[in-house]
Amino acid sequence: MISKVAEQHPRTWHRYIGLILFALRESVNEITGVAPYTLVYGRLPVGPISVLKNRWINEHDLPTPKNKVRPNS
Repeated sequence: MISKVAEQHPRTWHRYIGLILFALRESVNEITGVAPYTLVYGRLPVGPISVLKNRWINEHDLPTPKNKVRPNS
């Protein structure tokens, strides 16, 4: 993955390292059948897409920053 990104973006490939590593860590391993993240933390990773999905289906509310006041619902 890193070599492909480095080939497509030779001057800015380093900006994608975090995203690539996250993708590798949440991908299911062929031998173990479990993602490396799950092996380390014992739960599924919560990435940006899962946060959006949960928000759209109102499964979990997004946390409110301490300096912001939540409007009355």
